[in-house]
Amino acid sequence: MRGLPRVTLAALTALGIGSWLGLGQPDQTRLKELVFKARDAVNEATSPTATPTANGDPVMDFAPSVAPETLDTARPWPRLNPEASAKRAWLLAEGPYHPPGDGERLVTLTFDDGPFPETTPSVLRLLARYNIHATFFVLGRYLDGDDDRSKATRDVLRQIVSSGHLVGNHTHDHHLLTQLGHGETLAQIEEGAASITKVIGKEPIVFRPPYGQVDVFTMQVLKEKQLELVLWNIEAEDMKNDDPVAMFQSIRGQLEYSGGGIVLLHDIRPSTVVMLGKLLEWMSLRKFDPAHKEKPGFRVVDLPAYIRATAESPQPFSDRIELERKRSAQHQAGITRRPRR
Repeated sequence: MRGLPRVTLAALTALGIGSWLGLGQPDQTRLKELVFKARDAVNEATSPTATPTANGDPVMDFAPSVAPETLDTARPWPRLNPEASAKRAWLLAEGPYHPPGDGERLVTLTFDDGPFPETTPSVLRLLARYNIHATFFVLGRYLDGDDDRSKATRDVLRQIVSSGHLVGNHTHDHHLLTQLGHGETLAQIEEGAASITKVIGKEPIVFRPPYGQVDVFTMQVLKEKQLELVLWNIEAEDMKNDDPVAMFQSIRGQLEYSGGGIVLLHDIRPSTVVMLGKLLEWMSLRKFDPAHKEKPGFRVVDLPAYIRATAESPQPFSDRIELERKRSAQHQAGITRRPRR
């Protein structure tokens, strides 16, 4: 198996050590560019040699909660990335372009690595309180088995669906796909989807790779299966940080700087639940007011609405790096124009 390129490890290490918000703006921009380039280097790299697919795990047989034939599998959104390009997926995560005078800031919430019976229900209650629909990228292996925990996890997934949330595939075992052979990669995608389908009666059509990393082979698989590759542009790094206040401050700063986006969270951490409550309250107090369109305000939408809005007002940039340079320049110009106190 291949290791990550040296530039990738350096960039991701730098990102973990120093928050973007804790750096000066020129340093923030340079660090983001380094991370984006490192991700692209991995995503566009030549895929590894094929290896056997057998994993020896038994196939669990339990009835879906909904009959598959009764479900509409049509996408309620336009396909903006049918090639499953990682470079384009990172740009699409930034959402729609906002011309001068447009204060609407769209946000959509996504949760990875669950579901967990201990924490996901609390996330669902918070989302219901604010009438928000999110996307949950689920690991298949948590759904397999006849033990009490597996059964409880399947019940939670059904609750996610019945509450109106979108379910996506996050692979079966959360392995880094760029370090797997072709057969293993295909198995991770297909087995993850199969585990989800057995529970909810509907095959997921959105996909998020572990760690946001894909290679040429993975992108080809996603293209052939017509899966939507969904990445992100806002994250709390809540798998490394247990401080809800610090995570909230980080998310708040990123949302204000980026003007909205796809937020990456994990519904398996109690500290994330606490932070989520703070975040939803903060955004609810700063809602976008259509009567005052020039005033910045947030509107939290589901992923299909976010994609539709992005299709209606696409970003006028070739990639995320170009967008970030423009955004940084505008930010610096705004700071320069502020009157001194």
